[in-house]
Amino acid sequence: MIEQPRPQEHKAMFESHFGLREMPFGVTPDPRFFYEHPIYLEGLAALVHGIEAKKGFMLVTGEVGTGKTILLRKLMRHLEPRVHFVFVSNSHLTSYGLTELIVHNLGISQKDKTRLEMIQDLNGYLTQELSTGRIVALLIDEAQKLSDEALEGLCDLSNLETDEEKLLQIVLVGQPEVAAKLNKSSLRRIKQRIALHHRLYSLQTPGEVDHYICHRLQVAGYEGPEIFNKEAIEATWQYSGGTPRLINILCDNALAMACAAAKRKVSPYMIMKAATALLLEPGAESPKIAADLGFLRMKGPGSRSNPKRFESNGDEPNATDRAEVSIIPLRESDRVTLSRIATRGPAVSSQFFDRMSRAATEAMGPMADRILGDQIAALGESRLAFPQVKLGELIQRISGEILNETMRARFQNTMFREIAALKTM
Repeated sequence: MIEQPRPQEHKAMFESHFGLREMPFGVTPDPRFFYEHPIYLEGLAALVHGIEAKKGFMLVTGEVGTGKTILLRKLMRHLEPRVHFVFVSNSHLTSYGLTELIVHNLGISQKDKTRLEMIQDLNGYLTQELSTGRIVALLIDEAQKLSDEALEGLCDLSNLETDEEKLLQIVLVGQPEVAAKLNKSSLRRIKQRIALHHRLYSLQTPGEVDHYICHRLQVAGYEGPEIFNKEAIEATWQYSGGTPRLINILCDNALAMACAAAKRKVSPYMIMKAATALLLEPGAESPKIAADLGFLRMKGPGSRSNPKRFESNGDEPNATDRAEVSIIPLRESDRVTLSRIATRGPAVSSQFFDRMSRAATEAMGPMADRILGDQIAALGESRLAFPQVKLGELIQRISGEILNETMRARFQNTMFREIAALKTM
């Protein structure tokens, strides 16, 4: 296995190759990369209004990787120094532990005090801050992990108020499960206190994904020609489902491939290879485990080969190199079956290849037809005069590009039936 570059080497490689000031697709929630899409701007405006108007309880929900944490970071930068923020990302806290963490972050002594005593001290602190015109806001990330006991404890904190306004602004941020949790009858006190709820969604179109990628490249200092063409953007959209975190991971890995190949453009094939390493399938809901990844070291087919395999005259690996990357041998029984079926005979028809292309697309996505063409060329043939005797080897090569075992088996079974049908025609 090739030794992966260390993070600093990885960063320097990107900067020197593409002329960047910094990494454009990091997974840390840097507010400078906040994407000013309407759904995020609406969320920011709603939270700013809720905090400044002292609404008390607010809720933000969204699926994994949709940008909840970067929204909070942008909110904090936007309202400082008018607002004193307490940011809590460790949601595995008891009611006592959460109160202790809050008073500690505000610089209030909590040594050897009960929770009630800490709340009394917190009330005094908040009243003093109110007199100076300062607002105190508690931001709780990953709120779906809070226990029912901790959520109930937040009710005590939300009760800190004057006759006119709430003293502590509380923003719960988490996955949609937190909204479902608040539907429990035991937590109805909290649900009734929520003054606003904003829901974040993934980007909805390839155009939005394109704008998002361009935005991050611009913030990172890129001023050169287009890196991601229309086809690469479409592939990114297909495999990420528009989820910002997955877009970042896909683009980061694709840029690494381009650097290794000494290319300045990312091809859709590079996006596809990054996606297969993430176990992503086109058009399918992305696995939670993929969205939870941080710095990804490329795995899967090709990771053990020399990175120079990417060198070719084009923007992506040539057909021969690609075939060497990820051939997965067929079982011996399958090989025997193919040898019996794919005997010498007339050239394969264009209709047969149309059916093969559809089956491959179902298994691996929009890049399938291009891969099919490359593998045919790698065998020294063309679609116009492809001999039946080589169909077994072609299916083996195409199967090697399909990492999902279920989809690979489905593709092979479909092609076995198609080849068998050739004998009856």
